[in-house]
Amino acid sequence: MTIIDYIRPVTKNRRILFLIYDGFELLDLSGPASVFTAANSVGRRRSYEIKIISAEGGEICSSAGLQMASEKLAKITPGKTDTVLVVGAEGRAITTAMADATVTDWLKKAAKTVERYGSVCSGAFIAAAAGLLDNHKATTHWAGCKRLARAFPSVYVEADALYVVDARLWTSAGVTTGIDMALAMIERDHGSALMGQIAKWLVVYAHRPGNQSQFSSVLEAQSAAGGAFAGVISWIGDNLDQAVRLEDLADRAGMSERTFRRKFTEHVGQSPSKFLESLRLDKAKGLLEAKLPVAAVASMVGFRSEAGFRAAFQRSFGISPSMHAVIHANDPG
Repeated sequence: MTIIDYIRPVTKNRRILFLIYDGFELLDLSGPASVFTAANSVGRRRSYEIKIISAEGGEICSSAGLQMASEKLAKITPGKTDTVLVVGAEGRAITTAMADATVTDWLKKAAKTVERYGSVCSGAFIAAAAGLLDNHKATTHWAGCKRLARAFPSVYVEADALYVVDARLWTSAGVTTGIDMALAMIERDHGSALMGQIAKWLVVYAHRPGNQSQFSSVLEAQSAAGGAFAGVISWIGDNLDQAVRLEDLADRAGMSERTFRRKFTEHVGQSPSKFLESLRLDKAKGLLEAKLPVAAVASMVGFRSEAGFRAAFQRSFGISPSMHAVIHANDPG
């Protein structure tokens, strides 16, 4: 008997309706769809039925040039156990879809009936054009948050979130965050055990909570450094569980320890040791929010002792690791 056999059975089948249009972003569709499909495989029953829908049906071309078969909106009757998700795109594709009355009218009607509705990435603009985001908290790709707020002032845009849940409305930020949101839906529907097994099956590092920042600390540091030390920064991010010594980093950069420490601090804005600790603690927050034990988290982010980890976490965030885990366990977002 495997661990899958211990997952509690599910009793309610749901349809996931992905709304696409010419020029849609393929990953906005394939990422979340893979999560729901994996739920069927891992849970060993058909918990979710995936449907791809569009205004006119037929073959729809993605921005990558790949065609996707779809069913016509007029043939789809939204049900009480359905989830409707509008996928994102860029530029003209979004503008055209926002102006398509067939799309927006159908979305307005569907939102009155379905269990939940929302968007992936810039699909939020189309949902907003249909009035689905009015007087609700929502998010979208970081590059479009200000534009969404200007175009739809009745929407409470949360720019620094991976996904936002407001009653039946679910919206996610840029591209891959649709995977995080889909995992959160799985957890809401069937519990954390199944969600965790799906994350493992898909080789997802960890389910990230919705209130986590859209921005990667590693990418921010690389951007701040203007390309300098990019390789070293990336290596640090991939080896947080290891004993990282200053001399090793200096060797990787081809510098003396003294020169490396000075130039790294100038470019990144933090000393190597402070930067390493900040990355470790940022990663620790996500692991704690994924309900991992404090002792395990301390080891996974490279602290030699649990006591040292607790002290560093308290010093940086003003709260203990245990309390951080409790707070986020009670956070539905």
